[in-house]
Amino acid sequence: MSRPRIGICAYRTHARWTHWDLEATVIPQGYVEGVRLAGGVPILLPPTPEGAEDPAEVLDGLDGLVLSGGPDLNPALYGAEREEGTDEPTPERQIRDAFELSLLREARRRQMPVLGICRGLQLMNVERGGTLVQDVTRADLDLAPHRPQLGTYGRHRVTTESGTVTASVLGESVDDIHSHHHQGIAEVGEGLIVSGHAHDGSIEAIEDPSQPFCMAVLWHPEEAAAGAGAPLFKALVDAASQGRNGRS
Repeated sequence: MSRPRIGICAYRTHARWTHWDLEATVIPQGYVEGVRLAGGVPILLPPTPEGAEDPAEVLDGLDGLVLSGGPDLNPALYGAEREEGTDEPTPERQIRDAFELSLLREARRRQMPVLGICRGLQLMNVERGGTLVQDVTRADLDLAPHRPQLGTYGRHRVTTESGTVTASVLGESVDDIHSHHHQGIAEVGEGLIVSGHAHDGSIEAIEDPSQPFCMAVLWHPEEAAAGAGAPLFKALVDAASQGRNGRS
C-alpha cells in the first residue's frame, strides 16, 4: 500500500548555499522529517498565483496538507491596519497569503486532513473570519516565553481542552514546546473551537469540529519532529491514510 502524500506549504525567500545566493523556495527540514517519520510522503508546495486561482490543481493527488510557519499575514485580510512590528505585506507574501487561503478552502471542501503550524493557525483563524492580535505585548502578555528574540525559541507549557481532537493527540498538556511568534488570536473564527491554551491563558491550539481532521497549533512541533512533535504529524498522516483508503 502506498504512503499518503502530504503537501507542505513552502515559501519564497532569498537564500544562500554553497556558491549560490539566489531567490529560492524553502521550508525548514523539520516539516519534511515530521511527515516522513510519520509514514507520509512529503511534497513541497511553492506559492504561485496560478495555485491561488486553481487550488484543486495543486491538491489533486494529495491526501493531506500542512500549513507551515512564516511571516505575518497581511492585516488587511482581517480588516485591520498594519501596526508597528508587523511584517510588511510584500508582493511575494501576498501571493503566499492568497495561495494558502485558497488551498485551505479547497482542502476544507474536500474534507482533506489539515495541520496548521504557527502562521498556519493564524491563517486558519482568519480564513473563518477571525482576527489577530498583532503584538501579544499589547494584550498585556510577556513576549519572552513566546519569542525571546528573533531566531530563537521560547519554551512554555500548553494545556489542552478535554474532549478535543488536540487532547486526544497530545494528552492533557505538553511541556516545553518550541515557540516563535509575536502574534496571536483575538477573535476566534466562525465554527472553530479553542483546544489549547498557553501558561498565560493565550490561545495555542484551535480545531474545526465539522471536519474529520482540521487542527492547528501556534508552536513549532517540527522542531521536535522525532520527539514531542511526532504525535501531531502522526495524527495528520493517519487521518490522511484513512481518507485515502476511503476514496480507494
